[in-house]
Amino acid sequence: MKDFTDQMKIIDKVNMPHVISFVIDKLSSYDISLLESIKLLPLNKKALLHGCCIYPVRTEPRARTFKSGYRLRASVNISMAPPFAYNHWARIPSRSYKQGWYSGPKEFRFDDLEQAAVHTLSHEVFHMLAHSRQIKEKNTEANANWFADHWLQEYRQWADVEI
Repeated sequence: MKDFTDQMKIIDKVNMPHVISFVIDKLSSYDISLLESIKLLPLNKKALLHGCCIYPVRTEPRARTFKSGYRLRASVNISMAPPFAYNHWARIPSRSYKQGWYSGPKEFRFDDLEQAAVHTLSHEVFHMLAHSRQIKEKNTEANANWFADHWLQEYRQWADVEI
């Protein structure tokens, strides 16, 4: 794994180093030169989770230089008890659509808060990768959750080996 931590700020205020390690490892396959920060924070609302991907700000319109880079933030409610679930947009399989799915609501379930954090952070990574045109899928919530589902599946296997 290439060490990118010296070029970006990493903040983990919920003490989930395995989540950060997994995401950093996955990011080593991409160009993250504009990734300024990754934050994993506690959430003080009634919701289970919240995420945000802030896009870079150019020095001038259409300029190739930037004032700031991508900033990823995932927050999880560390005081919430199981079950860990939330409703959001997803790819719903359907033969009626050319692409084989449509965007619709789905309940996402997690075994623990680390899995919720991985899913949330991966969702925000998708927005960064789609915005920077490093992946071909359209930058939508359903696609971001589809991408996050895949990374979460890998995390579950990775965590069984690592932890």
